[in-house]
Amino acid sequence: MMGGADDPSPDHICSPARAESLAGLPPTFMAVGALDLFIDENIDYGRRLAAAGVPIELHIYPGAYHGFHVVPGARVTERYRRDYHEAMARAFFDTPAGWGEATMELGF
Repeated sequence: MMGGADDPSPDHICSPARAESLAGLPPTFMAVGALDLFIDENIDYGRRLAAAGVPIELHIYPGAYHGFHVVPGARVTERYRRDYHEAMARAFFDTPAGWGEATMELGF
């Protein structure tokens, strides 16, 4: 198991959130439901990325729980997919400046 007692790999290889510095990580899209048990960890990680100068786009979806993005036909799922596809289009088809400044969209 990566990161276990017998694993010599540093924790940050298993989870970038465990790294002391997040500088140099690629632009990041994050999506979390407002009812997700991990929302605080996601927001904290987004803030750390922004503070390290990493372009970050963090979306928080009101009323959504962990795994909401896999519920077929739900309006919040469709909104997430639209946001995700737009972010990927900017990342892969726009100039690097298309990511702009670090932004955090709090939907509640």
